[in-house]
Amino acid sequence: MKRFLILMVVLLAGCGEAADTAKVDQHLETEDVFAQLSNAIVIFKEHGKLLNNLKLITDQQAEIIVDAYQTKHVHWGANFDSLGLPLNGLGSITNNQAETLGKVRYQPQRDEFCTLYLNGLKSINEEQAKGLSKAENLELNGLTSITDQQAESLSKVEGTLSLNGLISITDEQAESLSKAEDRDLNGLSSITDEQAESLGKVRNLNLNGLKSINEEQAKGLSKAENLVLNGLTSITDTQAESLSKVEVCLVLNGLTSITDEQAESLSKGGEDFQLALDGLTTITDTQAESLSKVEGCLSLNGLISITDEQAESLSKVKFLTISGACQPLIDKYKNQ
Repeated sequence: MKRFLILMVVLLAGCGEAADTAKVDQHLETEDVFAQLSNAIVIFKEHGKLLNNLKLITDQQAEIIVDAYQTKHVHWGANFDSLGLPLNGLGSITNNQAETLGKVRYQPQRDEFCTLYLNGLKSINEEQAKGLSKAENLELNGLTSITDQQAESLSKVEGTLSLNGLISITDEQAESLSKAEDRDLNGLSSITDEQAESLGKVRNLNLNGLKSINEEQAKGLSKAENLVLNGLTSITDTQAESLSKVEVCLVLNGLTSITDEQAESLSKGGEDFQLALDGLTTITDTQAESLSKVEGCLSLNGLISITDEQAESLSKVKFLTISGACQPLIDKYKNQ
């Protein structure tokens, strides 16, 4: 028994030493990140990776990060994709850090907003929601629920707010979240008619988690300028008629087939209307004729093959994106 107790003491002591060593290593890694950030003239993607791996920061370090973004040039990626401020490794933040990080901006100012990535957070409090709401773009995809008060605060995010971890929201939250331009709510698998009406006020709305909607919801959502519903695998003719009223861009890449009537309805958009139906692998001649009336952009990247009659119709579309297998036939009729 005495030997057993001695062994337990040794093991526990060893665990304590391992934990202390891990803390020291983490501290040294964090210090190294901030040393590199301070010495950098330009903030590159490599610096973003280092920031994204941080597990914990102090209030002072949050200020150092934001100050670096305000005084240094943040480099564009190879494809002109912006770095933003990636801090997805953080599992928690303080109220002061939320207030500080919400102020991050690119310097000099760009046409594109700076995105604050905090997808590692599983929960936030009301005060943190207020602070983070000052961000230009904000990703909080780790949150699975929010309060009505937090929704009201987060609605003040100027640009894109991504809350893809939410699996449900209240009608009041939907009304609050509808007050800004861009919303990503791809975790929602269902919404109420009232929520559809509210969310339809959002300029750019992504709801890819919805597998089905009813006629009333189609009407409400159709008031969005740009609507993405890639989770839908089928719609009714009535829903197609409603969704055709989306003003700028309608994306329905989950549809694997449509009726002739739906093709006619979906082609009714205005001069700048964009329609994406990349899930279609085949269409009828009648559908091709209807879709040729799309005045803006039409995307049909899923088509495996088309007939000459279909190609002749689709070649009339001003901006057409189609699969490589079908492009030569389109070009044939465009050049005639």
